[in-house]
Amino acid sequence: MNSDLFDKVLFRLPPGRTVEDYKDALVFDIEGDSMEPNLRDGQQVIAWPVPEGKWEYLHNTACVVDYDDTVTVKAIYSNDLFNTEGLTLHATGGKGGSFTVARKDIHSIWEVREFYGVVPFRLIP
Repeated sequence: MNSDLFDKVLFRLPPGRTVEDYKDALVFDIEGDSMEPNLRDGQQVIAWPVPEGKWEYLHNTACVVDYDDTVTVKAIYSNDLFNTEGLTLHATGGKGGSFTVARKDIHSIWEVREFYGVVPFRLIP
């Protein structure tokens, strides 16, 4: 995902954080209701890129996944990139269900670490 294609967003740094903490981060808008009630349409998440060599270690976390011609924010439900080459994504709101994306179709993964303007949630398997 080429971050030069995105608009720049200005926001107030949280106490104790520096500009350097956010240098690689992108802000993504949530569109749709598949992640409700954890994330609602119109909210924003702040995510950091995950190097491809570390994709296999992502579990039980919300991520922005750029695959095929789609960019989506979903929870990583199951990570079988070591074995079956698949990453199972889950819509926590229940409306979108779960689906598997093949490694060959994934362009980039961004780990959601902050929820702009809302309290973070923890996924439970």
